[in-house]
Amino acid sequence: MKKLLLSLVAVFALSFAASAAEYTINDNAIDQAIECAIEVAPDFSMPAMPAMPASVGQKNDGVALALTVLLGGFGIHRHYMGTAPWMWAAYTFTVAGIFGIVPTIDLIVEIVGLIDGSGLGQYYNNSSFFMWL
Repeated sequence: MKKLLLSLVAVFALSFAASAAEYTINDNAIDQAIECAIEVAPDFSMPAMPAMPASVGQKNDGVALALTVLLGGFGIHRHYMGTAPWMWAAYTFTVAGIFGIVPTIDLIVEIVGLIDGSGLGQYYNNSSFFMWL
């Protein structure tokens, strides 16, 4: 607490000590810089873009599983799987998805889906907080 208070005092002291009154603007130097400037026209032509591979936009079950393991408490795996945009907030603000219970069940459901071969396709684009319901 002492360090925080000392840091706040230091920030306030530096903010009061900083003053722009001692700075001046040299109009002649600005005018000279503008006169010496070279006008450049922007080139808005874009090079041809390569064709997108067919796999872009397809979800990878392994990536979803890895995101559940690493960032499950924040609901990032649900965002990757195409759920509602607010789902990460629901996971985060319910203290890691109801104290980590929901991401743990998500992980178990994903593992079971990968083991039995059905994959995770049924869980993609699911806007329910509990993806397995």
